Order: sequence, then structure tokens, then C-alpha cells
Amino acid sequence: MTSDLNLTTGALKGILSNKESQLYANKPIVAQVSNVKIIDHKDDQGQTSVRYRVLLNDGAYSLHGVIPSECVPYCESHGFKKTSVINIKKYELVTGQKHIMVIQDLEVKQASSAKFGGTLISVDSYYEEHPEEDTLELAKKQQQQQAVKSTSPPFDNTPTPATAKGHGNAVSPPLRHVNAIEQLSPYQNQWTIKARVSYKGDIRKWSNARGEGKLFNVNLLDESDEIRATAFNDMADKYFQELEEGKVYYVSKARIQQAKPQFSHLSHPYELSLDRDTIVEECFDVSSNDVPKINYNFVKLDQLQNIEPNSITDVIGVLQKVEPVFQITAKSTGKPFDRRNVTIVDDSNFAISVGLWNQTAVDFSTPEGSVVAFKGCKVSDFGGRSLSLTPGGSFITSPDTAEAFQLKGWYDNKGKNETYQTMKSEAGAGSNSLSSDRKTILQAQDENLGLNEKPDFFNIKATISFLKTNDGNFCYPSCNNDVNGSPCNRKVVDTHNDGWRCERCDITFAEPEYRYILNISVMDSTGQLWMTLFDKEANTLLGLSANELRKLKEQSDNNENAEFQQVIEKVTMKEYSFRVKARQDSYNGVTRIRYQGMAISPVDFSAECDLLCKELDSMLA
Repeated sequence: MTSDLNLTTGALKGILSNKESQLYANKPIVAQVSNVKIIDHKDDQGQTSVRYRVLLNDGAYSLHGVIPSECVPYCESHGFKKTSVINIKKYELVTGQKHIMVIQDLEVKQASSAKFGGTLISVDSYYEEHPEEDTLELAKKQQQQQAVKSTSPPFDNTPTPATAKGHGNAVSPPLRHVNAIEQLSPYQNQWTIKARVSYKGDIRKWSNARGEGKLFNVNLLDESDEIRATAFNDMADKYFQELEEGKVYYVSKARIQQAKPQFSHLSHPYELSLDRDTIVEECFDVSSNDVPKINYNFVKLDQLQNIEPNSITDVIGVLQKVEPVFQITAKSTGKPFDRRNVTIVDDSNFAISVGLWNQTAVDFSTPEGSVVAFKGCKVSDFGGRSLSLTPGGSFITSPDTAEAFQLKGWYDNKGKNETYQTMKSEAGAGSNSLSSDRKTILQAQDENLGLNEKPDFFNIKATISFLKTNDGNFCYPSCNNDVNGSPCNRKVVDTHNDGWRCERCDITFAEPEYRYILNISVMDSTGQLWMTLFDKEANTLLGLSANELRKLKEQSDNNENAEFQQVIEKVTMKEYSFRVKARQDSYNGVTRIRYQGMAISPVDFSAECDLLCKELDSMLA
């Protein structure tokens, strides 16, 4: 058994084993749902119904499953989704090109849970290597290839052989040992994945001090995970011609290496390098239909304020507004870019802007009122929360997901008449978010905000008592080279010869762009804390860029003028509203809480009065 939810570890393999199946006879099985795909099924009369295709996980093994249409209403009403933990009460086992559990009765034990298990073993892969243990295959041989299928009574879960619909006794293509993408690591020598090209990029050229070349990226997806693959130079041309977005391929003998998160939004710790030894073969058999077309990890719009800036996320919503295309120019290169902003809403009653770039922005023609899913959006906190579709991101109109069907029904019945909050007001330190999570400094410290696994966010109204500028470390020299539409912002090093060098971009600059990392002390009537303001927030507070303040600091140190001190004194002992992120940080074995100012604004005294009135009303009620 595994964890407090007690997955029936090993059961998904055991129920098919001629050595172990009796151990699980007449017993329910607890498993986790690793993936869900909605399938529209049309019967002989042309009536359409919905069923689920799932990937199950018992903590050690994974098995494909189907939830028929009669069980779907129960699943929808009990929050069934990816990561749900379910109790399988009645099922039937069939086999064709893979083993499948048809779930006939189930209970949702927990609608959402952390992922169980580490590296999972596919049941299909196990029995490919151990056919002598496979109950279904042995039964098929004994019955001379005649498929037999019978429905088991509750808890009578004896495996019954059957062939996949539509294949009869046709000869199946040779079986391959296929690894799940989530299992890939550099420590494997022989492996093969069966994956769909979920994203295909363009061939891009690069140039630096070491030379020049070109590269090409694809994302490969199976039921377990998604991984990035890159080809360089001649191999970029080769695989750009061979690989088509949406098709399924067998891939083997690619180099597995550490992922570079600055170039990819995928969560897989490794990526593939496609070279001359790599083998890529298109998958033509019907099993390719079981490989998902895309994998989402949706976040509700009201939760985006709690996601760190520059994180990558997926969202789904109803398209409320489409703005015209406009052009912006990159400061670092002077290169123009096309951009279009669209606004989506969801049933959390929040709206957010999503920025589209270049050809995607120009070609966007989805009508307002449509459900749109965006994959690979970068979270920005400039002027409040907003999203920007990354170069490796994508969007789909009216996707075949449970979230899309639910949102469409909600919007048509209710959502089109709703008034929505924006990320700008909620994520900032303004009045609209005062009452929801306003804390005093003492409350934040007593509640241990920041010691949780994820960062905590709250608002405070506090006075700035001190700005730490005397050591000159209130800013750092940064790289302003454009990386995927955004400045690099990494710290650059003075070479004392050629200028300032960025190791990440492999570029040398004559002069760096300075960015704030300003530490300030704030206090209220209950206590004091140190807070860090980064570039945007410090700019908002001081009204000067880090470059400008640094020059004033140098002049002040040379006693040429006191303008630097005037800038500091202008904000000292003034009261502001702050949006604060608290997270724990460990250094030399000592854990402490770091506070970061996510937004800053002058105190809105009218809103403060409204807040006090509401608090008085609640006390008198």
C-alpha cells in the first residue's frame, strides 16, 4: 500500500498475472488517474455519448482504462479529473494491441491528489517481456485465437480475453518495448518512446562568438509527460522535413541531456538531442490514436496572482475581447514585433489579458465567446498580472476537454452577463484586494506566512523606515539581450578588457543595463520587516531607473550634489500599500523567511475608510 490514500500497489499488474490474479479476485482496487481524455462515441443509431479514456497508476505500474458513458455523470458530479484517486469496484479486462481495464463501477475517493509513485512500469511493457504470466494471452491461445468477452458481476474480476474492436483475427504489427517519456533519464542506454509531435517550431539561426548555426525544436508527448527535442545544423534540416506536428512517431537513440529551462516551458528535467544516430519512425498502427494530442495543466484565473512572475502555465477561458494587432520595438535590438492582446474570462469571475506575438497575433481569428485553451503562457506582473504566449506555446479553440465543455455551458447560461475582476486590481496593492488578505506585520509573522511549501501572498499598509543604499548594492549590472521576446536580465561580469559579458547568452556588451534589487525596512504599529523590491517595484517607488539612481549615487559620493539623498528622503517615513510575497529560504543550514514586494502604491485613503466601515459593520452585526 502507498500513502494515506492506500493505493493498491502492484494490483494493475497482478490482476493480469496467472501467478497473482487470485490475490485480487473479488476485491476493489484503489488507483490514481494519471491522465484523462474525453472521447465522443457515436452508436449505430448516430447518437453521440461521452466516455473517458484514462491512464491508471497504482504507485508502481500503469494501465490503460476506459470509463463508459454510463459512469460519466457520476464522474462529472464528483470532480473526477487527472490526479484523482478512485476506488475501482467493478471492471472487465480486455486485450488487443494493449491491455485495457473497462471500469464499470467506481468511487472517487479524492478529486485531486499529488502524484503517487516514482518511475512507473507500463503493464503492457511488463507482459511483453513476460508473456508466460499474461492470463489474457494464455487464454487466447488456449481458445485458438477466438475472442471471448463476458461481463463480470460485482467484484468478480476474472480477466476475460477479447480483441480490440474492428480487428478480429487480423495479424497485429510486431510489438515494441515502449518506455514512458516520464521515465527517460541519461542513465538509460536502450529506450524507445512512442510520442506525438505536440509542437513543431521553425528553423532558427543563431550566432555568437563561437560561430553560427541553426536549430529546430519539437515537443514530444505521450500519456505520461512531454519532452523537448532539439536538432542542430544539418540534423535540423533533416528532422524539420521528417517530423510533422500532430503525427505519432517511435523515437530512439537520441541523446538525453539536462533540460535548459530558459529555453523551454516544459517541466521534464531532461531534453533530447536529435543527432545522426537517432532513429525516428512514424507510427501507422491504430494504437497511435491513443497518444494524446496535447497535455494541459490548467490554472484557474483567480489563482494566477499566487504564481511567481516568469513562471510558465496553461489557462483556459472564454474569449471576451480581441484587440487589434499593433507593433512594438525591442529596445535591445530595434527589431519590430507584431502583438495582439486578447482577454479571457472563467467561472472564478476573473479576467486576464493574454499577449500573442508575430504571426500568431496576425493570424488570430477566433470569434469572441469561444472557449480557448492556451498552453505555455509566461506570467508577467507588469501593471498587474497578465500572460504572454511563449514561442513554444500554442492555443486551441474549443478543445476536447472537460474544462472546455463546462466553461461553454457556464458562459452561455450565466457568464456572458457577469462583471469580472481583473488581475491588475487583485495582484496589486490597490483597494480592491484590501479586505481579502490584509495583514498587520505581526499577524503575518505569527501566522508563519512564508513557511509553507508554496509562497504566501498578503497585503500590508506600512511605512518605509529605511532604504539600504549605503553599500552601493541596490542594483546589479544585467544583460538586456532579447531571449524569446523578453530581456535576459542575468547578471553580467566585467571582463576589464572587452566590456561586460553574459555567460548565458555568450555576448559581451560595452555597457550593462542596471536593474534594482533594493532592500527596504518597513514598519507598522505592530512590528517591522525587511522587504526586497526588484526593478519594476523600485522604479514605481523612486520614479527613477536603476541607471539614473546609480549615477546620482556616484555624484553624491563625490560630493558634487545631494540629489541622491533627496530621492531617498522623499520616500522615507511615507506610508504605502504593499502586495507581499513570503517564502522560506535556507542558507548554511539556517531557514528564514524572505519578503518580496510584488506591487506598491500610495495609500488610497478613500478605500481605507470603506474598509474600516466594513470592519465596524461586521463587528456590530
